[in-house]
Amino acid sequence: MLQAMARKHHLYLLIGIFTVAAILFITTRFNLTGRFEGIYILKGPPGKLFELKDDLYLGDGCRVLYAIDFDSIRRNFLRKPPKHKPGEAYLDFEWDSGDGSGYVWNYMPDGRKMLTCFSRFESSSGKIVHGLFVGGGLPEETRGDDLLKMNETGMAYYDGKRWYHVWCNVNEAIASEDFPTAVIPAEWEFLGSSVLRAGLKSVLLTSSHRVVLAGVPFRVDRFAHFRAGDTFFILTIRVTNIGDHGTSFFYGYGDEPWVGNYGSSEGNVGWVKDRLIKYEGHADPGKYTYAGYFDYGNDAIGEAHTNSNIADFIEWFGDDRPDDVFFSNTVDEPDEEKNPKPLYSDTRFIGLQWGPTPLAPGDSRTYILAIGMAGYDPKTGFPVKPPIKLGVPR
Repeated sequence: MLQAMARKHHLYLLIGIFTVAAILFITTRFNLTGRFEGIYILKGPPGKLFELKDDLYLGDGCRVLYAIDFDSIRRNFLRKPPKHKPGEAYLDFEWDSGDGSGYVWNYMPDGRKMLTCFSRFESSSGKIVHGLFVGGGLPEETRGDDLLKMNETGMAYYDGKRWYHVWCNVNEAIASEDFPTAVIPAEWEFLGSSVLRAGLKSVLLTSSHRVVLAGVPFRVDRFAHFRAGDTFFILTIRVTNIGDHGTSFFYGYGDEPWVGNYGSSEGNVGWVKDRLIKYEGHADPGKYTYAGYFDYGNDAIGEAHTNSNIADFIEWFGDDRPDDVFFSNTVDEPDEEKNPKPLYSDTRFIGLQWGPTPLAPGDSRTYILAIGMAGYDPKTGFPVKPPIKLGVPR
């Protein structure tokens, strides 16, 4: 009789386990990438109570119910830092070639450091981006939507005391002149990525993509080159017509960087070599070779000069310079040049645009950019762009 009761108890237990498993399966969306950065249970999308993920992306934080960060455990306790000489700057990185995502750390001798994340975010359409596109953060920083922690996303700078936000998720797109609907990176076909150079002093990453514009296929090859001690990296973008007839295209690179503090453009004003830009408008890409945002305070809207003085910059090189560089309150070009609006929004934007650019079959155009953080001169009260030597792949 006791054995019969035990068998019945085990049967009920198995039924209970299978019932719970079935309920979980029905009510849970399983979103597993294979990266295994952790175990994350989130509030579910419409139609599901829960979502189970093995990685977190920027924007997931507010839905997290339970989390175990394997990535944080690995970085903080298991992974040994690379051997380097004391008193010298060095690089450290992780890159998933199959997924086209990762990050690069740049450690300075005095304890300062910079972090650049690539493709650690989802697009506005909910698609995951793959390749060398700045943006997103590590799971530990994106969990909980803590704005202070999310300063450590995109491109970020640590001064020994706290983190500052430098660049956010890049707004990049390509479009045909005939059908000028922008195609964002999340819609591009990801062809693969790799590590071309890995060392303490130099890291070179690449990713490749395919996109079709008005029936013409294009290949986009990207290279990101980091050097130890630099507060920037060099991004090379090569666009090739791999179709059988010519066409013209536009290319755009921009960001609302939220310089200083993640989630807010408060205090951000534009800057070029010889002036601050407080209103929407354009900068002449022939006269200037770089532009950026400066967390200084826009007195055109009454903001005080009590900000962090952190500044970012983007510099362009070579023959294929942008045709337009602009500052605006949205991702669109400013439309009121006679009566410009002050830069006031929480999405103060800098945009670079090339085109329309004709491209015959087999031909390429190459855009070379330096993207990073500028210094600050307390005597002049103005940002200072670091000197740059290219040395990038051709």
